Amino acid sequence: MKQSFSLACSTAMACIAACLLLTTLHAAPLDKRSIPSCYKSSVRLTYYWIPKEGDKDMNNKGKSITLSGSKTKKLKDKNSKEISKVSKTTYNKFQMEGTGLLKSGIMVNLGSGGKNVFMKVDRKKTPYGLGSNSKALTPWASVASNDIKLGTTLYIKDLDGVSLPNGKKHNGCVRVDDRSWSMGGCQIDFFVLQFSAYQQLNRKISSKVKVVEKSCKVQDYVNSNVKKWAVLT
Repeated sequence: MKQSFSLACSTAMACIAACLLLTTLHAAPLDKRSIPSCYKSSVRLTYYWIPKEGDKDMNNKGKSITLSGSKTKKLKDKNSKEISKVSKTTYNKFQMEGTGLLKSGIMVNLGSGGKNVFMKVDRKKTPYGLGSNSKALTPWASVASNDIKLGTTLYIKDLDGVSLPNGKKHNGCVRVDDRSWSMGGCQIDFFVLQFSAYQQLNRKISSKVKVVEKSCKVQDYVNSNVKKWAVLT
């Protein structure tokens, strides 16, 4: 009798637990888009930008450089056709970042043929550069992440209210438009367009930030000064 009663109780309890589980699942569907749990705590925030011929920048050791000098290096496409001549310093920086902007307004990206092959970027479609899957990068709105789905919008509280170099205020909303070969997971790489913008924002924003997946509106921070720097006017 004790065994039968125990079995009956166990069966009844199992049924109740199953019903409660089903009720919970129907009441609160699982979020299939949830980002990795590491983002619930602070993660590293880094920056990337487009090196521009003639501008100040820094090399991979953090040393200050100017992208100028004797034009001894040729930027070539996959057919070995010359795109432009640049200084060795400029060439090396374009290689390191995988992209670059010439004074003429031509923007180049590394092509598919190796580190010495470049391609012209269609600036009518992607005026501020190419992200992953040919996504157009948006200054101060695009980020790179290696473990969050492309197109996901995120809210970073540390960005909310920050004054950008062009005078506009950030609303904290960014979108994953890119991947990065130079980092792992649990990290956000913020596209800030210019080296000078990196210098300003790096002093204002913490190197560790909290990131929340959120349906938010990505703002357009481009103004006439930005277009002028980008040789779009």
